[in-house]
Amino acid sequence: MGAALIAKPVLNRNFSVITFGISQVAMDIEPGVGMLTGSAVLHGPSHTFFGALVIACLVLLIAPSICSYLLRRWNKEVIHHKLHWLVQLEAVPKVAVIVGAFFGTVSHVALDSLMHHDIQPLRPFSDANPLLGLVTHDGVYQLCAISGVLGAVAWVALQWFRHGSNDSSFNPDEK
Repeated sequence: MGAALIAKPVLNRNFSVITFGISQVAMDIEPGVGMLTGSAVLHGPSHTFFGALVIACLVLLIAPSICSYLLRRWNKEVIHHKLHWLVQLEAVPKVAVIVGAFFGTVSHVALDSLMHHDIQPLRPFSDANPLLGLVTHDGVYQLCAISGVLGAVAWVALQWFRHGSNDSSFNPDEK
């Protein structure tokens, strides 16, 4: 989620972190099934750039309703805790869902390609993995963690400065 959280403050309403998260789960269905069945190859067609595009299109079908539901829950919680400046629009713009889905799946392949030997991200055009080993396994996790913390702090700070913590009448539809 680090890649999503670092992108959110920059792209704001043009990026859905929830859709990004849904795409991450969708991408790891194939490796999850592979682990359960004892498969020798965990990262097959879903972990190619072509497969990522297909999965992103499938995520586009389910993400809007999940986003709306989760944002309703989020808003209830932040209002309950009198953090009105964190209220978000419940209707996620289509562009945000599209960017979240495609960035989620493509970045997943790119990051996994850095550390998993069984990924062939350029298939069906090439069996090569030019990204393997460019960053260490731990380095990928550290980069994601640092990005996540920095992005979350930046997003909260931007919300604070845009809407102020004392504005209990904040209405996200008036942005």
